[in-house]
Amino acid sequence: MSIADRLEAIGLKMQEEQSNLREALKERSLMHVSDDEIEGMDRRIYNHCLNKTQLRTIVGGSRPTFNKLIDRAVAEGIISQPIEQNRSHLFTRQHCNDLIDFLGMSRYSDNFDPIAVLFQNHKGGTGKSTTAITLAEATALDLDTNANVLLIDLDPQGSSSKDLIQTADDDDLFLTMADLLCCDYEDGDVTELLNNGLEYKEIVMATPFSTHLPNLDVISAFPSDEKFSDYYFTLPEDSKESLLSKFSKEVLPLLKEKYDIIIIDMPPQDSPITWSANEAADCLFIPITPHTYDYASTTNYMLSLSTRLKQLPRKGDQIKWAKVMVVNYNAKNLPEKQIVDKLLRAVGSNMFTSHIAHSTAFIAATEAGRGVLDVAKSEELCSKGQYELAVDSIKAAYSQFISEIKSVSGK
Repeated sequence: MSIADRLEAIGLKMQEEQSNLREALKERSLMHVSDDEIEGMDRRIYNHCLNKTQLRTIVGGSRPTFNKLIDRAVAEGIISQPIEQNRSHLFTRQHCNDLIDFLGMSRYSDNFDPIAVLFQNHKGGTGKSTTAITLAEATALDLDTNANVLLIDLDPQGSSSKDLIQTADDDDLFLTMADLLCCDYEDGDVTELLNNGLEYKEIVMATPFSTHLPNLDVISAFPSDEKFSDYYFTLPEDSKESLLSKFSKEVLPLLKEKYDIIIIDMPPQDSPITWSANEAADCLFIPITPHTYDYASTTNYMLSLSTRLKQLPRKGDQIKWAKVMVVNYNAKNLPEKQIVDKLLRAVGSNMFTSHIAHSTAFIAATEAGRGVLDVAKSEELCSKGQYELAVDSIKAAYSQFISEIKSVSGK
């Protein structure tokens, strides 16, 4: 047996032993231990609770009026009883979301059109996925914006988005974006669902998983998603454009019926599935760590992306903005400051002036299986200074991020 044949045999045996997405998500859900719970509640949910004073600031009204509103909402089954802790009443984000609907408060969709933002850089390890997750959570937590947010993970080798998934029940559809896009070329799970009488729209809308935030959902990725490239390169030329355009023409319009802000975390590669996402994108968000090699790699990415966009069916003409943000930045490091100055000179107005700081809080949060915004300062997973450095920089970065989105999506 030749080496090539031997490798093929090994690969086939490994494939038999490989977990699927359903098994991978269930395995990950078993990793959540009691240390991440308070009085039976997931700490991620608990840490985002608001007390009465905080919620009244958002809803408005005097204290007596607010108390009557809460009593009425509970009596009518709009919300469940708030959580009692000592002498305080705590309201989860689900409480807040239901009250906002009950009161008819302004939603993002009342004033802005839905938008899809790609987080992309061909340089791996530049903080792209962490930034995508962080800003997705920041958007969902913003009760003034009141947006429904979807995070799509397109990186077959990535697993960061899986930490956001709250539950993985047997009744859930365990599908990835690649499954939805490749269904015309394989007899997979999507085809089986279609044959069982479901409409394609029903399948697409049932694919996202819920998270610990009621207005943030996730579509996960899995290593088998590499099949998108396999199908693309074996298709005749006239079918390749159809596959590339399925995301923009069929899937994204359906998702935009429910979600206001769609953040797409891209793999660090130039491949057919990234071309498909570029064809669908409304905006390009390019994170960069201010290191010499990252600068060089991002320079090459910019040049190659320009060429690639011109080769796509829409030639990138639908993209409203492409902006660079410095992330993982140590402002006290002179070489990093010099790289930032180079970026300012080269990128100019296409660069966010805010940045996300380098902080051990990100490492601590990742080790806890959470995002930084899911961590409370009182947990002391890192020093107070490092925590505040991370959170303050995220707030500044998010403020500029959401402003740029709103500037191009107003109705």
